[in-house]
Parts: sequence; structure tokens; C-alpha cells
Amino acid sequence: MPHILSAKQFSKGDLERILSLAREMEDDLKKGRVKKVLQDKIIACIFFEASTRTRLSFETAALRLGAQVISAENAFENSSASKGETIEDTVKILCNYADALIIRHPESGIMERAAKVAAKPLLNAGDGTNQHPSQGLLDLYTIKKELKRLDNLKIGFGGDLLKSRTVRALLDFMRLYENNKFYFISHKELALPRKIIQELAESGVQFIETENLEGTLPELDIIYLTRVQKERFSDPQEYEKVKDLFIFKKDHLKILKPEAIIMHALPKINEIEKEVDQDSRAAYFREAENGLYVRMALLCYALGV
Repeated sequence: MPHILSAKQFSKGDLERILSLAREMEDDLKKGRVKKVLQDKIIACIFFEASTRTRLSFETAALRLGAQVISAENAFENSSASKGETIEDTVKILCNYADALIIRHPESGIMERAAKVAAKPLLNAGDGTNQHPSQGLLDLYTIKKELKRLDNLKIGFGGDLLKSRTVRALLDFMRLYENNKFYFISHKELALPRKIIQELAESGVQFIETENLEGTLPELDIIYLTRVQKERFSDPQEYEKVKDLFIFKKDHLKILKPEAIIMHALPKINEIEKEVDQDSRAAYFREAENGLYVRMALLCYALGV
């Protein structure tokens, strides 16, 4: 019964298996021949934090595979969490009702607590600023589809690297592949936490920290952009100080490689100018579509079908 809690739990072999299964799911879905391998299964989607793509793509994935879905989209208000119930008790109860649990929560690390009492597979749909493994996997799938490889890449992570769980997940996955070099592009207020930088340095990972987007873009095969996450700031004034520090503009397209791709986990707010959406290198809407195929694969992986 594999829980899916963190990008760090996967080997390269695990990743290749999931990516291959996701490709099968995409091919079958586009040909209208998806097998209802989760028929008679019930999937619980319990979200303590707002979501469009993650929640709805997981629910769609379950339905496409023949499962039924029970859900709470604002679980702090419409579950017993509003009365003070602990995550452990919530999970124990849900395991009586469903065959797998998909949970998003704003508290970093809470999924480890939940997993200790979960009698059914638990899938982490994002826990605070910690991890978002299904997003990392769909990003990996997108890179492989778009660029035909997962090694020998120069990958720039731009924007709010301090609080981004999607950056952490993809970084953990891409470190498993050979000769990838990472560029962390942000202002010092939004830089990757020093603990992660230290870990990368001690592991011999190739990386550069810089505030110079224009000087770095011509080098990159991938620019992975992130929004400044307003919901992570306790002081609105602190958010206002940093929300406009990093913006990818249409003029930046002129210095980006013709074969490079622009990625973003979405939602995007003001960190990408709207004109960029029309460029063929803007892969973020294709990236979101890929989330369905990957999450279909993950449900099958977690449930052993």
C-alpha cells in the first residue's frame, strides 16, 4: 500500500514506471478506450486549501477510471475540522469510507502525521510549502513530452523559490537524472531556503543562484516560473513588497532559445505577461492537461492495479 507523500520517496525506476503508465493513460483516453480499472472503488478528495487543477484533475482521473468520488473542497469549514478534529482522526474515519485518500493541507509536514494512521493509500496533494509530488510528476511528464529527455538539461527556476512546494518536488525528481544544471533566479527576499542550497552543494549538484533573468535566459532549456503566494504571508504588507519583484515579459521571449519551454504550475497572477501565452514555447496549459494523465497513473499505482 504505497502512500505518495514526497518526491524524495521515488527511485528513477518508480518514475519511469509512472511516466510510462501516464503515457498509456493519455493514449487510451484520446482513443476513447480507457479501462474502468477502478470500478467499485471510492476515492476521497479532501482539500483544506483551495485548488482548481489538482482537485478537479484528481477527481476527473478517478471518474475516468470508473471510481466514485466523495469530496470536501473547503474542509476547514465543511468537515469536522471546523470543530477541532485532528487530521489523524479525520484520516482514520475516511479510511472506513474510501479506498484511497487525496488530501491537501496548508500545514507543512502534516501528511507524515496522517500517513502514520492511514489504513488506505494516502496521496499528498500539497502540504504547505513542503511537497507536491503529483505536480512534480506531471512536470516531469511534460518535460519528457516536450523535450524528449530528462537529462542534460539547463533548468531555470524563477520567482518565489522561498515558498514554492512545486519547485521542491520537481527539483527532487530532476536531481535523479544525469548532468542537469539548475539556475535559481530570484531576488534575495524570495530565494531558495539556505537548507536546500546547502543540501544541493553537499550532494555535488550543479547550480547557480542569480538575480539576473535576462543574462540567464539564453542558457536555458526550461524556465519554470512561480507566483508569489499571497496565502503564505501573514502580513499583507510583506506580500505587497515582493509581489512584483519578478515578472516574465513578452520581450524576454526574444532571448529565449527557440526550442526552450516555459512552465508554470498555475495559477499565474501577474508574473507572466498575457502576451506570453500565445507563444508556442509557453507549455503551462499543456502542462495542466498532463496532470490528468499523470494522476490517473498515480491512482492506479497507489491502488496496485
